[in-house]
Amino acid sequence: MSEFELRPAPTREVPDWRRLEVTMQRFGDRIAEGIAKANELKTDIEVDTARCIAHTLGRALGRESALAEFGRTGEGIYERIRDEYLGLYRDSNAAAWVVDLVDQLGSYLIRHYHPDAGSTDRRDKLPRQIDRILVPTVVRVGEATSVVHIPGDYDSAAIATLEDTLGELEFEDDSALQAFLTLPDVNAMSGDIAQDFHDNFVGSFAGEEDALESLCDINQREQDVREFAEERGLYVDQVSVSYDHLRDETNDTFDLVEHRGATHAFWK
Repeated sequence: MSEFELRPAPTREVPDWRRLEVTMQRFGDRIAEGIAKANELKTDIEVDTARCIAHTLGRALGRESALAEFGRTGEGIYERIRDEYLGLYRDSNAAAWVVDLVDQLGSYLIRHYHPDAGSTDRRDKLPRQIDRILVPTVVRVGEATSVVHIPGDYDSAAIATLEDTLGELEFEDDSALQAFLTLPDVNAMSGDIAQDFHDNFVGSFAGEEDALESLCDINQREQDVREFAEERGLYVDQVSVSYDHLRDETNDTFDLVEHRGATHAFWK
């Protein structure tokens, strides 16, 4: 589960959409200006705009909601705020502009609380759609605690289901699978973690140097050098390996992850 003990805020069971619409009429221009500024600068909205959006969305859930609290103070527990705005985001009665507000607020909050959040699209490093942002998320399976990456449109219930799935995959005892899911561009909610892992796993090695030597087939390269020298009447006593060169050579092809005393290699 999350590093925080998540308790539902005392909010309305059914969103008050009318109150939300009235509040949007009052603050819509201010929010639009903030979003326009972010679009011009190609960045996330600023905190004042985020708080204004949170206040507006919070009107649908009540003053005691985590959204309303963030609107008033600019502070709060990310997981609680997230679960509230995702409730609105997925509601069949939510208008398109409500979904857009959640995307704007959620993108700001994710990168505020998780500056290392990545993107599902390598061409867009700063998307403002929460389903395209990969959020570093703590999961606990048995005695194993690890950070995986999930799209920003998944809530606490979905994360709990993921933990159950990882338990079925014996995640607690599989250091290679743990290493794979720590990669920032691996989506733990892809739908088939086991297949993703097997498609990308290359092997586990005693250390980085062993991994580099194996991936670059150093034994064959040494043999090639000796044969090349012998053909020209030369004798090679020793061949030295430049690990810096091998790192550069493999960087575009493999991800190497140090985890639990081993180096695990995966295709990029």
